[in-house]
Amino acid sequence: MRLFLLLLIVLNLQSCAAPIIGGVGAIAFSSSAQEKGLGTSINDKVIYVKLRNAIYDWNPSVSENISISVDNGSILVTGKLKNIDTKIQLTKIIWEINGVKEVNNKVQISETNNFKNIAKDLASLGEIKAKLMASKKLNSLNFSIDVVNNIAYISGVASSEEEISIVTQIAQEARFIKEVQNFVKVNKDKR
Repeated sequence: MRLFLLLLIVLNLQSCAAPIIGGVGAIAFSSSAQEKGLGTSINDKVIYVKLRNAIYDWNPSVSENISISVDNGSILVTGKLKNIDTKIQLTKIIWEINGVKEVNNKVQISETNNFKNIAKDLASLGEIKAKLMASKKLNSLNFSIDVVNNIAYISGVASSEEEISIVTQIAQEARFIKEVQNFVKVNKDKR
């Protein structure tokens, strides 16, 4: 029913129809290879867009300094902000979005962004993503990775506990990583 309503809205937005239909096609294609399925993928994309819009409307600079992952309504937020009050307000805004089931706000409070640390984080992130894509034991599309201050944050949906162990080990072995925080859940629906 939701897909029907989405398509109906798309057809009414004639000037935007091609990009939106292409986006829906991309979601359908990527979700067919993922654990969570098409309906959940669409819901997560809707939640993501609503989150980004709400955060940007509230404070555009906060929107630029954070990363958001949405998996089955579970939100993982990482990045750096300058004060704790902003982090608290961010959490409140996230909870206001319909469909949010859980919020893991792992935003760090930091006055400055050191270019050396940023470079290390990007190197670690690239290494982790490359190893996940190269692994024949899991589907890298099922996982979102972010690295902030040498801490790897992993979220997503795995098909088994073994997949969670593999992803965690890959992250732990990456250069510059001091800690791994894992928010991956095992998919209980075995279709």
